[in-house]
Amino acid sequence: MSSLRFEWVEDTEGFARLREPWDALAASAVETIFLTYDWLATWLVELAPDSELHVLTAWDGGRLVGAVPLCGSPGIDRGRLWYFMGEGTLTPNHLDIVAEPTVRDEVRVHVVELLLERSAEWDVLEFGKLPAETGTPAALEAGFAAAGIATSCSDAAVCYVCSLPDTYEEYLAERSKNTRKKIGEVRRWLRRQPETFQLAQTQTEEQALAALEALERFHQARWEARGYPGAFAEPRVVSFHMAVVRNAQRNGQLRMYTLADGDEIIAVSYNYCVGRVAEAYLASFDARYFQGSPGVLLRAYAVEQLIAEGVGVFDWLEGAESYKTAWSTGQRRDVSLRAYGRSWAGRIARLWHAANVEAVRLARVLVPGRVRESLNKMAARARGSRQTSGPES
Repeated sequence: MSSLRFEWVEDTEGFARLREPWDALAASAVETIFLTYDWLATWLVELAPDSELHVLTAWDGGRLVGAVPLCGSPGIDRGRLWYFMGEGTLTPNHLDIVAEPTVRDEVRVHVVELLLERSAEWDVLEFGKLPAETGTPAALEAGFAAAGIATSCSDAAVCYVCSLPDTYEEYLAERSKNTRKKIGEVRRWLRRQPETFQLAQTQTEEQALAALEALERFHQARWEARGYPGAFAEPRVVSFHMAVVRNAQRNGQLRMYTLADGDEIIAVSYNYCVGRVAEAYLASFDARYFQGSPGVLLRAYAVEQLIAEGVGVFDWLEGAESYKTAWSTGQRRDVSLRAYGRSWAGRIARLWHAANVEAVRLARVLVPGRVRESLNKMAARARGSRQTSGPES
């Protein structure tokens, strides 16, 4: 018999009461900004106020030891869908069941059981962006298979990561000759600029919001010039980032680095750090300074600062930019796992997904690689990609 107590939280008031216990759980169980309470709660308020909450919590006495942050939508075309909070516009990575290491396996087993108890309320469960190496996808697949529930699992993202050594000199020594040369060039470019040019990390909410405003301006100008909306096209997305940046600056999770000429910010690197893992969310710069490669300069500065504070991993998150391979030591793979209910809508959703997979397979066979790559880039841009604007920007 399990000593854990499981409860569903399905209203905003109940979710608000989870702030303190969630933060305590996150201290030992979370190493991504996308599973912190502040990120999820702000997403709910700013981007998904009409979502149905289906948050499963696990308690050991009065202590929260596990959580599954799910929400739902009617899914008019493919049935009632339950999925991870935070998915969609913000392009999160590494979503997962949150649980203390000592009870993680037990929580996974009960998650399947409790979701099956409520199978009359959903047609499709979609666990998007699950880290393949955590064991969660395999555990959920096995649980659903044992109950006779059909599932499908597909690759969702590849994220390049870098294990940071003890010193910045070691990091440079591990890079290719071309990367070291580029870093040396941008350092020399900075030394040739007036003394008013300074690299810095934001220390106050006011500085962080000013950097965010500059980042938004640079990013939107570059994407809109190409005919695409950009990541900050919607006011609600801007409001979301303003809120999370304020909170993260206060609680020490924000790593916002800037290059400024006096009081004028000309480049921004927007990152988070949770536990010993830093995540690179977005970067951009004033196009007038393109020849100085301020993106490379800020990237090198970010790595140097993170090593100095003892961060263990820098995760560049998903994206196909060439610098991510050059600056990394490995990769993490995210997968999307779907479970299909026995309802007609669940069966139709399964057939629809299988047909979609087959269409993609045929496209890979019939469409030349360069054309596919161009189409993928166009699709990312049309969604308001949060990628930087070039491999060495």
